[in-house]
Amino acid sequence: MRFAMQVANSPVNEKKGGKLPLVALVVVVIILSAGFGYYYLQASTQISNLNSQNSILTGKLSTANSNLAADQNQISLLNGNISSLQSTISVNNQNIASLRASVQSDNTSIGSLNTKVLALNENISELKGNLDAEKSQVSNLNTQISQLQSNETSDIQQISQLQGQVNTDKTNLNTLQGQVTSLNGITSMSEKTFELTSKQVSIPQNGFLSVLNFTASYPGYILISSTSTGNSTFAESADQVTSTEFSVTTTLFIFSYSTTSVILPVGPGQIYVYYGDHPGSTTNLTITYYY
Repeated sequence: MRFAMQVANSPVNEKKGGKLPLVALVVVVIILSAGFGYYYLQASTQISNLNSQNSILTGKLSTANSNLAADQNQISLLNGNISSLQSTISVNNQNIASLRASVQSDNTSIGSLNTKVLALNENISELKGNLDAEKSQVSNLNTQISQLQSNETSDIQQISQLQGQVNTDKTNLNTLQGQVTSLNGITSMSEKTFELTSKQVSIPQNGFLSVLNFTASYPGYILISSTSTGNSTFAESADQVTSTEFSVTTTLFIFSYSTTSVILPVGPGQIYVYYGDHPGSTTNLTITYYY
């Protein structure tokens, strides 16, 4: 349009007369038609594009609305969850406050327990020291006990030996006392031994027989006792050291003090005792040696 106005106002057109305005008008119309057509095409294209974009945007808007509705539902759910979480948080905050109070109380208790633990550790250290000292004392006492046990064993052995010696000495003392008693008896001829006890003998045809021989250690006498009362009872002894022979004599009857007993003196040495009676008679003899 500016171009058309410029043509209309051009001095050349003014010189050519009246034909130029028509041509110019036609040109202007053509240009305007072309411009309008171009503008229409551009507008149609833009409208088509806009319609396409509008359709896309409408779809997007529908999707957005759907998403918005879903988001609103989710937001509603989230708000519910948030409300529940806030309630939970409130409860948790209360629990936290309670736990903090418990923690403070526990910290106080822990502090008190730590103090007690320190005191106990000190006591334990002291007890360990005492225990070590007692262990050392026990070890020393065990050593002493071992030594004492060893000494006791040695003492027991010595006591046993001494007891054996005491027993031996007692035996020897008893023997010596017996010997003293025996010697005292010997000095008074109060000791005796039974050389023959109630032995039954039969007298042979020769009228006498040997009934005993023994060793006399001390001087003394023998007592021959018989159950026979025959007048021919006799006995004799001989000292083998001083004599190898002996004879039967009737003079020995002077030592008889009863009808059934005969006393014969003896000296130390081998003693032979004979007994005589009626041939074929039987009697019981007992011979006692006094010294």
